[in-house]
This record gives sequence, structure tokens and C-alpha cells, in this order.
Amino acid sequence: MATGKALLKKYIKETHKKEIDKLKSQNKQCKVSIDYDDLNQFLIDQSGKDFWKHKIYEFINQMDEYFDTGNVTLKFINVPERDNLHDLDATYNNEWISTKAMIKNITDVRVDLKTACYLCRECGKRHFLHISNPTQQTRVPPFCDGCGARSKSMNFDKETSIYRNYRLLKLEEPLELRSGGSTREFKAIVLDFLASPFTNLKVGDVVNVTGLFKIEPRKIKGRSDGFEFIIHVHNITPVDDVFEDSRISEEDINEIINLSKQDNVFDLLWRTLAPEVYGHETIKKGLILQLFEGNRPISDVFKSENMDRWTIHILLIGDPGIGKSQLIQAMKKRAPKNITISGTNTSQAGLTVSTVKDELTGTWTMEAGATVLADTGVLCIDEYDKLSPSAQKSLNEPMEQSSVSSAKAGLVQTMSARTSILAGANPKYGKFDRYKLYRDQLEIPESNLSRFDLIFALEDDVDKEKDSKLADALLNKDFILDESETIAIDLFKKYITWIKANCFPVLSRDAKILLREFYVDTRKVASQTSDGKPITARDLKALERLTIARAKCEFRSEATIKDAIEAIDIYKEALKGLGLSLATAGELYGVHSQDELSVISDMENMIRNNIDMEGGMLSSESLRHLEIECGMLCHEKGINREGIFDIAYENVKKTL
Repeated sequence: MATGKALLKKYIKETHKKEIDKLKSQNKQCKVSIDYDDLNQFLIDQSGKDFWKHKIYEFINQMDEYFDTGNVTLKFINVPERDNLHDLDATYNNEWISTKAMIKNITDVRVDLKTACYLCRECGKRHFLHISNPTQQTRVPPFCDGCGARSKSMNFDKETSIYRNYRLLKLEEPLELRSGGSTREFKAIVLDFLASPFTNLKVGDVVNVTGLFKIEPRKIKGRSDGFEFIIHVHNITPVDDVFEDSRISEEDINEIINLSKQDNVFDLLWRTLAPEVYGHETIKKGLILQLFEGNRPISDVFKSENMDRWTIHILLIGDPGIGKSQLIQAMKKRAPKNITISGTNTSQAGLTVSTVKDELTGTWTMEAGATVLADTGVLCIDEYDKLSPSAQKSLNEPMEQSSVSSAKAGLVQTMSARTSILAGANPKYGKFDRYKLYRDQLEIPESNLSRFDLIFALEDDVDKEKDSKLADALLNKDFILDESETIAIDLFKKYITWIKANCFPVLSRDAKILLREFYVDTRKVASQTSDGKPITARDLKALERLTIARAKCEFRSEATIKDAIEAIDIYKEALKGLGLSLATAGELYGVHSQDELSVISDMENMIRNNIDMEGGMLSSESLRHLEIECGMLCHEKGINREGIFDIAYENVKKTL
């Protein structure tokens, strides 16, 4: 029977010889793609053996030996994913692996020796040493095998030596494969064309990785420090659709489609989300819509820079102890892909991207923060009000543009952050009051607040009838649903994942008309009252996303007027909880009423007059006097004075 090496030579001769000969004749670094399925079938036909029963890396080494030049690199494609990153341990040493991973950290392109050349000064013979690992120390040949001269007679020949690109990566499990939220990290090395600047690898990318898993000595600052796992990457390719989950079988798909046809599937979904939390039906519905999102582009080919975002962001504000954190924890348990953090111990860098020093080389690398790591999933942030103002503002880009841009330590990169944000915040004064401006009760910048599609207030009202029902439900566990009223958690996650990857509803004509009329009529009502605050185009886009998400819940290709009505109802309920009406909904985005704009205009004129009289500067006494005047004007108009004077003063300063 033919040996493995002979079979490989035969395979190459029959399938790739012309291509390789042509590439070799050009004397340039080049790559040859070997289709795993094609080669595996060839080996089975010729020898009856499955490719995986051989050590694949030995095949690669034999192929390398088959070439008489070092400028051809082999690349296997379509290698099946068969290993879980979390399961890799010492028993996999020197084994070929194929797995899915997320890039958490990546260095810039670096250069290293591929083949070191040493020239003997005594006889002129050249000695070539192949360097398999960039972390490997190059050793001078102990003697010349031409004349026997010792290593001292060897000179490094930098012109004849062959160099290559390399990059170091830190890989971890993708969100959907993590067990209980925990994850493991592995170092990886990519070489040659895989490490070139043209290979578009970015922090946060989900990739398929094939390579050799090895145990190697670990060095920190040049000193040995035990051993570590390193993956020598043979091929690395971005996952075509990170929204898809390879663990969903044909049987699962049939079950998903059957579930989508049930009349009450939406009720089943929101009841499954947080059955342990009593009440809050509208909020649960909003959270389900967040999981399904609006329509993302079918592929990056159809994505444009000006494309509307499809992620849905939700803020929960309210009194402590009434289910806010429980709802966030429910999302942590049941959202297919999520990361949960607390605002009390999270920095701006932890949210977006940080620069860290590589312990091996001492150079700076980028490391993904929570919004990048949660790409295509949900980032749950409890204690959102405890984030610093700069950390909250750093979320503006990922919330609106679905990306994170960074330029630190000479490293410039834009990473995908197609992440929906679910945030929970406590009121500034401990208890939420719907009769006061909600913005004045939060430690959150207005620019950040305006990016939330839905803001729900959870208020601890003292209501005898409601309190009695809650007490009875909690004590008797009457609110716990039986299995027929919910969906199994595994199916729930697969349902959301598969629908997101395969359902892209379009708005029906009637749905468009309803949303347009709601937007126009609501703005008209607001404009007809002196204290009206009209909604903005952001509200309209949020309603569009919610309508699309509602249709996706039932796996429909069209979002109907029924979906638009339900989206509007959820939006109106959220406003009601904040103490807002449709006429004052613009307050969500800092829109000012006609009365407020009138006072601001009057104050601007008064400030300018005082500045002119005082020669371009306002004394502290004048400022105090003007603030009192502003308070009196606000009182006359019956509006809240907080922030009005500051707005007028800032507007004037911009014109000076």
C-alpha cells in the first residue's frame, strides 16, 4: 500500500502541480489552498483511511519537503470544526486541532527569521537552520560540517537568511460556547501570509482556527516561568455568519419552524424570559424585542457607512429592590450571547478597548473590551449610573455606529461592536419620582440617554391592592408558570439565534403608513401646546426597529400593522412609566418646549446686554442676579428651572 507521503505526492501531482510550478517559477512568496474535503475523499478512495486518522501536521511537513523552495505555503480550507477551545488541555499536546474562537488580543505585524543562514569564515560554506517558532531562540551551528571549524567562525548572513511575518494572538471562546459565563484564553502564533497586513484580522473577530496545539516553556521578561499552551495556527478564517450557531441541527430547525407557527409564540417568548420575576409584562416584551433586533445587513457587501443601526438599546431605571437587577440576570441566563458587567468596577477601557503590554515582546497590543467581546449579542450593565461620565460617553459610538474606534500607543483600529445594550440604573436621589423631570434624576449624560430606544421606569408605588396581589403571588408562588406556558431554555436560545440569522422582514405598506402617521400626529400635538416636547426622528427609527423585531418573533417575512401597533403600545407604556405623554415625549432626547425655548431666548438677550455693559466679562454678582431672573421667568411659565440658565449662558459664550 502506498505511504502517506506517496499518496500526497500523487494528490498534488493530479490536482495542484501546474498551479504550484507556475507559482514557484515566479520566485515569490505564495500560498496554495488545499480543500480538506477534496483531499480527505482522495485519501479514502486510495487507502480507505480517513484524513483525521493521520497526523495532519505530518502531512503538511511532508508536503513542505516535497517543494524544493521555501516560497510556497500550504493552506487547508474547509477543515471541519471538531474541538471546543474550553476542552483543550495537556492531553492535546502535539495534536492537530480545529476550533472556533474569538480574537481578544492581537499584536501588530512583526518580522522574524524563517531560515537563518550562517557563513563559515574558514571555508565559505553556508549553513541553513529552519526556525519553526518565532519564540524559539536561534542557535549558531556548533561547528562547520564542511571544514570542522568551531561556531566562533560562523557569521550570520542577514542577506541570505529568509524572513517572515508573524503576529501573536490571544484567543478565547465565543460567547455562545461559554460554559456558565466562564472562559479560557490561549496564545496563538500566525506566520507568513496569515500575518501580513492584508490579512484582515481584528480584535473581536470570531474565527475558525486550525493548527498544532503545543506545550512550550513560558518566558516572562526573558526568564523561564513554567509551561503554557500555544496554538501554532495553520489557517485562520473569519466565520462567515457570526449570527449563526453551528450547534443547531436540522431537527432543531424543524422544531424552531413549528414553534414559530404557534399563535401564542410571542407570549411564550416573553413568559420564558424571566418567569421568576413577578409582573413587568411590558418590560419583558421590550426585552424580547431587543433579543431579536431590527434587520441587520444580510452580508457586509450590503452594509454602507450610512446604514441605520439595527441594535436595540434599553435602559431600566427605578427604585432598588423591585426586579431591575433580576431582569438583567434573567437576560444573562437566557440571552444566547451576552456579557454581564457592573458599572461599579468597569472603566472606559474595559467597555471599549484597552492597550496592554505583551509580556513576551514588551510591545503594546490592543485588547477588546466588553462592547467588542459582546459583538452580535447583548451587553448587560447593572449599576449603569456608577459608570464614570467618560465611560458612559464612550458607549455613544458603539450604541449608534455599532463599532469601536481606537488610536492608542500608535495602534489604530476600528472593531465591530454590533452589540445591544441593556442597562440598569438607580435614581440619583434613591427613589424615582415620575412627577419630576426624569433626566434630572439620573447621573447619565444627555448624549448617552438619547441613544436608548426604550427607557422603562420601575417605581415602587405604595398601592394596597397591588401590594396584596404581589404578596400573595410571592408567598404562594402563584406566578410560577408550568411548562406549557414557557419554552425550554435550550430551544429558546436556538430559536432566537436561528431567527436572527435567517429572518429579515420588510415593513408592509400599512405598517409604514401607521408609523408615519403616529410620528406626524404626535409632533403636531406637541407643537400645539406651550409645554409640548415633540418626538424626534430617533423615536421613529426606534419604532421601526421594534416593529421589525416583533415580526421576527413569529418568523415572518413582512412586518404588519399589527406589529407596528404592538411596538407603539410598548413605546407608549414606557413613556407613561416616566411620567411623559406623547406631547412631551421629546424630553427623552432633551427636546425643549416652546416655553423653555422662550425663557432661554430671553435669558440669552439679558446675558448679552450685561456682558456689553461690563466690557465683555460678567462679574460673579451679575451671574447670581441673572440666575435669579431666570428662576423668576421659569416660575412665571410654570417650567422646571434646572439647567435653563446654563444652556442660555453656554449658547452666548459660543457666539463671543
